[in-house]
Amino acid sequence: MNTTTDGATKDTRVDISVVIPSYNHARYIVQAIESVISQSCSNWEIILIDDGSTDNTREILDQKYKDNPKIHLFYQSNHGAHQAINRGIALANGRYISILNSDDVYHPDRLQTLLEHSNPDTSTLLFTPVTPVNSDGADILDSNHPWCQLYARLMNLYQQRGAREALITGNFAVTTSNFFISAELLKKSGGFRKKKFNHDWDFMSRILRQGLTIQCVGQRSLLSYRIHDRNTISQNTLLARIELKQILKDSIPKDDLFIRKLFLQMQINMRSIRLEHQAQVFKRFQAQNELVAQINSQELALTRILNSRSYKLARQLSSCFNWFKKIQNLFK
Repeated sequence: MNTTTDGATKDTRVDISVVIPSYNHARYIVQAIESVISQSCSNWEIILIDDGSTDNTREILDQKYKDNPKIHLFYQSNHGAHQAINRGIALANGRYISILNSDDVYHPDRLQTLLEHSNPDTSTLLFTPVTPVNSDGADILDSNHPWCQLYARLMNLYQQRGAREALITGNFAVTTSNFFISAELLKKSGGFRKKKFNHDWDFMSRILRQGLTIQCVGQRSLLSYRIHDRNTISQNTLLARIELKQILKDSIPKDDLFIRKLFLQMQINMRSIRLEHQAQVFKRFQAQNELVAQINSQELALTRILNSRSYKLARQLSSCFNWFKKIQNLFK
């Protein structure tokens, strides 16, 4: 039976609980859910927490999935992705938790592959390579794309120097959609903290500080990560970096040499991002100025036409022609 309250009965027979935090992704939500339904393994459930969507997400979900016994829909006012994920984890019945953001897509063998590599007695967060896709779902294959270049760099660092060193530069797992972890371990770790942009990075950092491991499974992409202008972090990269700096400053021991290095690197990244942000603002103003200049130019050209002798003569001729037609009509 589909569940809509927090009083869900635990079902230990479920292998994987897919937790989907949803917010204003009516365009993508069906594709995300269908990617779970199409998995090669079948012993899963979906715990979907809609975090106060203001589009027609709820209408779509109720119409298509309300009566599906494996899909449990929950609706709440907006509290943020971290809280939606934590609520989903608390409601989960599965031995393992796999997170899927409402605009991303699982590849068909993802859950089976991760399940085969998992061990409930091992303190490990599993992830896989990802494929970036655009807003229409088409793969971004250009290796010169800025995102692809950064991702390649992060994965090289992870493979060569390990998770701790790679995390200094950035989130090599990319997204919470790429997290697969035992439910018991996830709950013991304290879940996700209240971070608007970096709850995934914050969680990975805490996992490593607790002496746990982060492991990539295979070389094949098993997740499509959607890049579009409504990605939370894309909406304000500057604030994302400020939040990340605050995470380091407030919550990490100062005597940890790894964190010292991490903090120094983030200071460098902050300067880089600040310059990038300033450049973006300048480009916007430049574009606006160019548009204003273009409008002014067109208005000036129009004024010149209106004041030209040829235009005035044409108006006089047109006026005479209209009077002539009126007089002609009087004699008909």
